[in-house]
Amino acid sequence: MTTSTTYRRTAPTRATAPRLPRPRPNGGLPREPTDLTAALPPAFEAFCALNRGSYLDYARAHLPDVQAHRLVRSLLGELAVGWLDIISSPDPQARAWTRLRTRVQIAAPALPALETCPPHQYDALVLHCRLGYTSAHAAAVMGLDASKIRYLVLSATSACRQAVRRLHPPPAGRAARPACVTAGRHVVA
Repeated sequence: MTTSTTYRRTAPTRATAPRLPRPRPNGGLPREPTDLTAALPPAFEAFCALNRGSYLDYARAHLPDVQAHRLVRSLLGELAVGWLDIISSPDPQARAWTRLRTRVQIAAPALPALETCPPHQYDALVLHCRLGYTSAHAAAVMGLDASKIRYLVLSATSACRQAVRRLHPPPAGRAARPACVTAGRHVVA
């Protein structure tokens, strides 16, 4: 007993038929986007607007103007790439400031004050005494409390103060606080 099976050929259905791409009107190339600028998170743009000037001031106190601009631009690019990591830290402002300080230390000639002066104290002296920032503004930039800035400035040794005195002149429109860079004690604003 033999059974014969016949197979019937069926027409391809839509699901099995291969889809061919439609010809494109511009010669087969995909359309170019009209706007090639990267969309940055609004929080990062606000961060840059608030801190770019202060970061430039600090970098200019240690480096020539062109090098300071490059350093800050590069730092902000690095911060943009790692923005989610930065904002997930307990104090994003302090973390960003530490990255700036590290980059400036690498790029600047040897800073003798850092041998005798703790980094936060040196930074507080530069921002408050050399660049003329208020304690509150210096604190906001560094991610510290204003009372901490006042303490750091008042407890600075004469070696730290002298090192700050030797930095580049303050940017135009900002004057160093003479009482700050002397060894005398005074009330810090």
